[in-house]
Order: sequence, then structure tokens, then C-alpha cells
Amino acid sequence: MAEDERPSRDGHEHLYPDQWTGRLFGDHDRRHAYHGETGDAFRDWQTEFRADLRSVLGLPTIEAAGVPPLSPERVERVGGEGTDGPPHSREEWRLCTESDFRLPVSILLPDDRDPPYPVAITLHGHGEGGRAATTGRPDTDEQRRQIREEQRDMAIQAVERGFAALAPTTRGLGALANRDDEELGYRTCHTLQLHAQLFGRSLAGDRVWDVTRLLDFVESDERFDDRVVLTGHSGGGATALFAAAVDERVDIAAVSSYFCSFEDSIAAVDHCECNYVPGVVGLGEQWDIAGLVAPRPFVAVNGVDDHIFPIEGARRAFDRLESIYGAVDAAGRCALYEGEGGHRYYADGVWPFVERVSPDPR
Repeated sequence: MAEDERPSRDGHEHLYPDQWTGRLFGDHDRRHAYHGETGDAFRDWQTEFRADLRSVLGLPTIEAAGVPPLSPERVERVGGEGTDGPPHSREEWRLCTESDFRLPVSILLPDDRDPPYPVAITLHGHGEGGRAATTGRPDTDEQRRQIREEQRDMAIQAVERGFAALAPTTRGLGALANRDDEELGYRTCHTLQLHAQLFGRSLAGDRVWDVTRLLDFVESDERFDDRVVLTGHSGGGATALFAAAVDERVDIAAVSSYFCSFEDSIAAVDHCECNYVPGVVGLGEQWDIAGLVAPRPFVAVNGVDDHIFPIEGARRAFDRLESIYGAVDAAGRCALYEGEGGHRYYADGVWPFVERVSPDPR
């Protein structure tokens, strides 16, 4: 095909077919495609699949370099009971998730209850808002719009419901973006993804690793109990899906504006480089990966007009996932919420589900 005959990669146009799409998405082509396993066979399927998924994400490579102490450092504390600010306190922390790398994390704590607090880890995706929008501290008109129209203040939603909300900065985005890429006309994940692949890693895996270290931090802090909700939007939704799949310390997973099939979205629609995990389709489709969460509660939240994660693909993926949950007698513990809109966060799809499947954190 001549170059000028190929559809544009700009925007959200579907990419031209190539030798891979339409060829590698049958069940027989996925090493860990779910085929009705139950009982001990189901647990064996999860164990083997989880190990291979950790491998393609690059987690063993990170571990092999040595896992340093978290060395948590609180750099700021704002608000709290008795102040004129919002009815929660905010702390800014830095955690050493890898040698020579410290992850910025905002922690919101409710003022109307005592610890230990249930935990909600809230993961932002692309866009200008980032952690500022997630924690309800917008700096720009665009960030204010994202909160007002797209409900991206996930940490605020969580703390208002009695959770301690942990909001890390996503690698490659926000304060951790590579601005040199931006100046060259690339997305800010571009070079980080390419360099990660040179070392047998992936940017998606790096983000999952940060979540696993956050879970280590939660376990080490007496202010937090052992109930963990993991939710994320878009790229944050991708991290939430993979992290909940590989780490069973996540009790409830709420994936916003990401859950679909790889065939209908990641392989068919132009996405940021960070969405491409080398080798993942050879292991399983998205419903297989979400099946690693079972029987823990899982909710997918999608907009009916989301053109980069088409609702038809989300419905197809959920039908397959529902059959996995049904096979392990957990049909009521997974759900698909369809919001009347596009690519955004839908609080009404997340928190009522969380409340239904877990005790009231208050």
C-alpha cells in the first residue's frame, strides 16, 4: 500500500489492516485463553497466566535489579480537622519504588472518621489534569473543566466516601512526563516506552510496579486497613486492570474508559505508545486478563460514545468475562456500566458498585 493511501494516524481514525490484525485474536492463538476451567484447574490457570503476564510486563526484570526500601518521605501536610479548608487533610509523599526513582504520591485522609482507613488508589491517565485534577486541585481552566465535565477528581470522590485516597503521579505523564518528547512532537510517553523495551520492560509494567509498591506502603502504615479499591481512568484504567490481575492484594478493581478487547481498540485505533505491551496478545485478550481478578469484584465503566475504546468491543469483552465469573460462582461480582457520554470517568458507575460489594467504609 502506498504511503498516501494509508489512513491518517492522527486523531482516532482506525489504522490500516496489516499482517497481524485479524490473525492473532482467535482463542487458539492465546496461550492462556480461558476455556472453561473451574476448581483447581481454574486456580492453576490463574497462577500460570499471572506469572507469564508479570513477565511480559517486565516485573521480573525490575525485581532482578533489586528492590530498595520504600524510604517514605512526607514532604507536605495541608488541612485537617479544625481548619477552614476542605473536610480532609492532604499529604504529599515521595516513595522509592526503584533505585534512584521516587514516586510522588498525594494522600487524602477523611476528617470525619478515625483510622484505620480503607484505601482507594486512584490512577490518572493522559491529559493536562493529571494528579492535580485527581486530587481536586486544578491549576488551569482545562483542569477545572475535566473535574466539572469529566469527573476526574477520583481521589476527592473516594475521600468523601470515607476512604484514604492515594493518588500517585503516572510515569510518563504530569510531573513525570518527558517534555523533550513533547518538544519533538511526540507524546510524553514515547521515549520512556522505547527505552523500557530495550531492557525487557514496558511503561505499562513500570506503572504496575509502582502500584505494587504502593500496596507495600499501605501494608506498612498502620493508618490503613487491608481493604483496597483500585480505580483508574483511561491510561490509569489500563494500569488498574493489569495491577489487579497480577496482585491479589487489590480487593476491588474499577476500570474506567479502558476495558475493551485488544482487537477492537488497541490494535484497531491509534493510541499512545504506553498502551502497547510486547507479547501480551499472545497470552490473552482483555477478558482473559480481567479473569485473573476473579472472584474479586471487578467493574468496567465505559462511555457509549467513547471512540477509542468502542462500546461494542467493551460489550463483547464483558460477555466473555461474565462467563469466567459465572464459572467460578461469582457472576454478581462483575459488572459493566455504560455511561451516556464519551471518554471520561463515570463516578456513578464506580462507587455504587464498590458500596454494593463491600461494607460501608464509614
